[in-house]
Order: sequence, then C-alpha cells, then structure tokens
Amino acid sequence: METRLFTLFEEDEKEIFLSHMEAETYPSGEIIFTEGDKPDSMYLIEEGTVQVYFERKGKEIDLAQLSKGDFFGEMAILRKDKRSASIKTIEESRILSIDRETIINIVNQNGILAAKFLFNLAEIIAERLAKTNKEVENYFLISDALVENEAFRKLYFKTHKNN
Repeated sequence: METRLFTLFEEDEKEIFLSHMEAETYPSGEIIFTEGDKPDSMYLIEEGTVQVYFERKGKEIDLAQLSKGDFFGEMAILRKDKRSASIKTIEESRILSIDRETIINIVNQNGILAAKFLFNLAEIIAERLAKTNKEVENYFLISDALVENEAFRKLYFKTHKNN
C-alpha cells in the first residue's frame, strides 16, 4: 500500500500498522459518513475514489476528491469534534479504517511507529492547511474586489448569473 502516511516507515512497520486496520468495500454512491456525525475512525483509500463535501442551503459544495493512497477523517484521531464534512464514494472503493483507541494502543506499544505515523500525518495536515489558507486569501481578494471595484462586480455577476 503506497501512501504518504507511511513515508518514514520501514516495510515491517507498514505491515504492523496495516494489520491494525479494518478493510471494507463500499459501492459507488455510498455515504461513508455525514457532516455532524460523531467521529470514531480515520480512513485510508486502498482502491477507488471518494468525494469530500458539505451541504449549505440545499447545495453540495465539493471540497475535494481523494483516491488511492489518500486518507480522510483524520480529525477523529486527533480530536473528538463532530465530522466537519461528508464523504461518499464516487466509484466502488476499498477503504481501510483505524479508530482512535487503536492508535492510542499503538502509541503505548510502539512509540517509534506512532511517532512516524503522527509526524507524517502532521506534515500532510500542514500542507492541507497551507492550501486552505491560500484559498481563503483568494476568496477574500474576490470579495474585496466585488465590494470595491464596480467594473469587476459587473463583470463577475455577468459571468456568474446562472450559478
């Protein structure tokens, strides 16, 4: 299984970690979890593709598409807050899961393995945060231009009137 979650792992460490994960196959269009659900596990995509989204005012807002080697639901490992987005399969997907309690057991039994996993997880989350920060900056600039620049506002609404 190739994933950035295992970047620092030796092959035997990868096998140890994978042995703690449970596999399940989901059909296309299956909702894995919904925004607001109580978190229990994080997931690693072994095969397939999923959509990350949330709903506002009756519309699905697509946040990302994830595929083989990607993971989601990691906040369940780090925090106990409700799910912040929904996940559904785009195609049949084989997905591995691991719950918070199992991660805590790994931390207690094998600190080096846990440290590698958590370092890899932190690095990927930091990259996602940097990307989100850039997107927020872009939305701010668009919003500011809509308020401050009448020509931009007219052009924007002319090109987006059907959205």
